[in-house]
Amino acid sequence: MAGDQNYERYLEGRQLRRMKADDRWLARRERLEAKADRMIGELCRDGKTVHYVFPVGGRYKEGTWGELVDYLIRNKWVH
Repeated sequence: MAGDQNYERYLEGRQLRRMKADDRWLARRERLEAKADRMIGELCRDGKTVHYVFPVGGRYKEGTWGELVDYLIRNKWVH
């Protein structure tokens, strides 16, 4: 019985740590997305909106908003 309670506390603690880590990751991701959003421009081509980035020292890239955010974060253009 006592071993079962210890194991349950262990599992609860583990789940709590996992949830806190997920919360930290999400908060960091939201902060980075906000910074990346300021670097993404829009232009209109053939009546359609095209998103692009051209970071200083980087190269011009077009794509969806999500692709460009991932690109900027992955390549450490925002931190």
